[in-house]
Amino acid sequence: MRVQFHRDVRDEEAYVVLVRREDGLTVRLPGYGASMAVPHHLAHFVTERGFQLTFGVFGCIAAGAMFTNMSLVNARARYDAQVRSRAVLRMHAAELGLAEALSGVVHDAVEQGLDAGTTYRRLRDAWGVLRPGPCPYRPEELRLVLILLDELGRRWRGLGPRQVLALRWEPSAAPARAPVRR
Repeated sequence: MRVQFHRDVRDEEAYVVLVRREDGLTVRLPGYGASMAVPHHLAHFVTERGFQLTFGVFGCIAAGAMFTNMSLVNARARYDAQVRSRAVLRMHAAELGLAEALSGVVHDAVEQGLDAGTTYRRLRDAWGVLRPGPCPYRPEELRLVLILLDELGRRWRGLGPRQVLALRWEPSAAPARAPVRR
């Protein structure tokens, strides 16, 4: 699935995400938090890929979900689009909640310049609120996610109006990981 982060023509800080799904449809996801160093949806993208969250925001979009703020680009919805979207969102609600919590931790770390120890404690705490058992992600995995988000954030900040940060979402073969016994 192709995911493109577009800078707004009129407002350099605003953005929109265009997602070309494998079914051929392109959907528009408006951005928010545009004054931040890293777009909120970019933090989701990197966190969900880095932690192998198969059905976070982008995995659900790939599966046919349409969030209420999304729209189709130059296309008509399938006859069963609403039913399909509701089914995907209902089936993956728990993982969507986890994706929101973990991406929030990662985004805050980059925006606030948090140290690795503080960020990892927040990641473990976010996991613990939503899942039983210890957090399965190790500090090194978090570090790699933060490095990638920082790198993509630099690329994003270097773009001018009408420029695009193009990424590819590959479906993860592995579901969200179960807790690791220590």
